[in-house]
Amino acid sequence: MHRQTLLFSATQTKSVKDLARLSLKNPVYVAVHSEDNEVTPKQLVQNYIVCKLSDKLDVLYSFLKTHLKSKVIVFFSTCSQVRYVHECFCSLQPGMPLSALHGKIKQDRRTMIFLDYSKRKAACLFSTDVAARGLDFPNIDWVIQVDAPEDCAMYIHRVGRTARYNADGKALLMLMPSEEVSITKMLSESQVPIKKLSVNPDKKFTVSIKAAALLASQTELKTLAKKAFTLSLI
Repeated sequence: MHRQTLLFSATQTKSVKDLARLSLKNPVYVAVHSEDNEVTPKQLVQNYIVCKLSDKLDVLYSFLKTHLKSKVIVFFSTCSQVRYVHECFCSLQPGMPLSALHGKIKQDRRTMIFLDYSKRKAACLFSTDVAARGLDFPNIDWVIQVDAPEDCAMYIHRVGRTARYNADGKALLMLMPSEEVSITKMLSESQVPIKKLSVNPDKKFTVSIKAAALLASQTELKTLAKKAFTLSLI
């Protein structure tokens, strides 16, 4: 009698390969996209723009103002960034429902946020990578990455929130000038097709002055901004 052991993983990371090597005898690797030229779905349109750190808030706000009927997930690197931008944009009122999801929110509250966002046809969710894996949000139109991913696996997990199954989807990555060469090279070498776009100045909203006024009047928001932007500059 022969026994066969199968190991399934959403991502083929080094730790998964090490586990397979230690646990299995002569393992054979079978990947879903092993014969594909691209590792992301063909129905996913992927673009990036280059902008300075100081312009990211304006670019994001402008995007939301011009996509009010879309369902959007916006990824940031830290809880402080999510909390700051969520609080700031709630005051600036771009014109669509806004919510936030991060690791410092208790699980029962996270579930409520997930369910509320899932049932909406048009809304924006600001999130850390807590929403990048294991959550199936229905009918996501756009995935925005305000901060560059640490690696290609993180990028793929983030954009994987849209274009699920046979649905279409779009992804936009914001890169600072110093990140463009290294990040686009990383994605290209990993068979991720992505094109460069430019910001349309006619559709750009400037919210920096209003955001500065909010910081001056709200001490807690000012503290969040300091944490968020200090970490972004490290």
